[in-house]
Amino acid sequence: MAAAEAVLRGGVIGFPTDTLYGLGCSLFDVSAVEMVARLKRRDPSHAVISLIAEPHLVYGLASDVSPVADRLIAKHWPGPLSLIFRAAPIVPVRVRGSGSTVALRCPRDTLCQKLLAYIGGPVVSSSANLSGRPPAETAEEVVAVFGNQLDLVLDGGPRRGSRSSTLVDVSGTRPRLLRRGQVEVDADLGDFEDASAPRSG
Repeated sequence: MAAAEAVLRGGVIGFPTDTLYGLGCSLFDVSAVEMVARLKRRDPSHAVISLIAEPHLVYGLASDVSPVADRLIAKHWPGPLSLIFRAAPIVPVRVRGSGSTVALRCPRDTLCQKLLAYIGGPVVSSSANLSGRPPAETAEEVVAVFGNQLDLVLDGGPRRGSRSSTLVDVSGTRPRLLRRGQVEVDADLGDFEDASAPRSG
């Protein structure tokens, strides 16, 4: 698969996920991750979400998986739920989030799963848009925004009307719901902090 080969060579691609179109590269390729931030005109210190082909791969990338995280994974993966963990030593320091974290999702989309299986490792997925602009819903929109700056754009048909993935921080002692999205997880979290309320400005 040409898209997988491009990522393995250190490139950046546009590709469809289970939610919207994303810009993708290897999580382990620091320069490629920084290129994604530059393309999006986004602060490179902002954390990225990475996609994994199988739920069990989380145990190599997270240093600790809590019982709540295990419950969420069993119920909602594969699916549009992104979880933030404390990063294992294998995750490069320069691509970790604040507090030395890593955000992961196991997508349900068939084409996306096939791409991840070819690549074998975690693939950064950052929405295909300039920072602050609406995310691309088609391959044509990705090309319109980024042109020939990407190594390849994989066309998986439109991803219209999709909400973003739900985002939960499970890196601490108490889960934090950071973003409400396609899956409802309130009942699975137990005692949690709801940090998803929209902020003004």
